[in-house]
Amino acid sequence: MDVGGSTARDVLVPALPAFMARYPDIRIELGVSDRPVNLIGENADCVIRGGPLDDSSLVARHVGDATLITCASPGYLKAHGVPAYPEELRNGHRLVSYVLSSTGRAVPFRFRGDAGSVEIKGGHRLGINESNAHLAAAIAGLGLVQTFSYAAAPALASGALVEVLRAWRPALYPFHVVYPHNRHVTHRLRVFIDWLAEMMPGLLAAGFQELDTDARVEKPATTGRYRVRA
Repeated sequence: MDVGGSTARDVLVPALPAFMARYPDIRIELGVSDRPVNLIGENADCVIRGGPLDDSSLVARHVGDATLITCASPGYLKAHGVPAYPEELRNGHRLVSYVLSSTGRAVPFRFRGDAGSVEIKGGHRLGINESNAHLAAAIAGLGLVQTFSYAAAPALASGALVEVLRAWRPALYPFHVVYPHNRHVTHRLRVFIDWLAEMMPGLLAAGFQELDTDARVEKPATTGRYRVRA
């Protein structure tokens, strides 16, 4: 199977001891990469992917939602100020963007508040296409990032990062486990997928105890055919 960097580090790998103790006869080959994997060409049984999905020949099962936050180091905020509104990021702030490996395009900073939605495109000083390095750049004081609360939780707890624009958090970010529709789902794979659906919702939400009660996400089907959007 394949999973992204920060999701492997902060969600999946810490939970694997419980799975391996419960199912000692199941062997896992884990690929860790933020690039989209070709399930057929690379012979992967399944992948865990975040973000919206389009119709295609992949079967997807929703396994939870993560909270995206905007944060920076205390040193950066002391030097550049604490933004009160998303529009302030367009002037005088340094943005560290997450860049999609598949397209080379930076993911916009997205915000949603009582006044509506705001999207900040372009203008980043640094773009990074790997989630762990992306977070490390924020800790190093290189600028503001949008990242998952579960990935940033240790740095937030230690004071190495500070959340800003909390009232403008974007919609919850859905995660799915996907596999080809023509792939035979073995008992081992079904057991693993069921386990992911059991444990991932709580771990994706971990690290932030006070989630917005009105956070919304497009309602995903629990099972259906989709194409992973690059």
